[in-house]
Amino acid sequence: MYTLKKPEGEVRLLYPKLMELALAVSLLLITLIFILSKKIESRVTIQKVAEVVLETEEIPITQQVRRPPPPARPSIPVEDPDVSEEENLLFKDIDEINWREEAPPPPPSVEEEIVDFFAVEVTPKMIGGEQALHDYLVKNNLYPEMARRAQIEGAAMIQFIVNTDGTPSEITVFQEKPAGLGFGEAGVKAIAAMRFTPGMQRDRPVRVPMRQAIKFQLE
Repeated sequence: MYTLKKPEGEVRLLYPKLMELALAVSLLLITLIFILSKKIESRVTIQKVAEVVLETEEIPITQQVRRPPPPARPSIPVEDPDVSEEENLLFKDIDEINWREEAPPPPPSVEEEIVDFFAVEVTPKMIGGEQALHDYLVKNNLYPEMARRAQIEGAAMIQFIVNTDGTPSEITVFQEKPAGLGFGEAGVKAIAAMRFTPGMQRDRPVRVPMRQAIKFQLE
């Protein structure tokens, strides 16, 4: 008796083979896709190494300078007891000595000495007194212009040395008030024009240091 097979039964028999075929096809497709899509790129970047330049410098050969040996210590002469003092004195050489060349310089004269103002016997005096100093300031218009415009009065202390001939020298400003307006400079000019009687010490003129105060007042 012939029995018709149901299509459903045939499909079930073919199911394992169809699965194997499908897997094989799938693996084949995956392999082809992998081979075709895979790109192996290898990028190798070679960096250029900077060249190192070695510079050579010639160093001159230094020569050691030999210092001269220190001078020998002077020996202390030892008196020979066997030689008398009379034998050491050669009187015949005395006439051959040039006393002008070998003699020591003379001491400074009394006139060049500077005697303190409080120790000198006769102190120097300004000829004409302070009136002469005032007249010279007015006559030569030595009142500082800046102080005149600002209506400022001031004073200056001038120090100097009275020489043996009565002239002042080494004139400097010892103090001025207020400073920086020109009172000291005007005082120096005025003292330089003055004359003094010289200081006397033991009846001889001597140089004497002095200080003179000068007041600047507006008229």
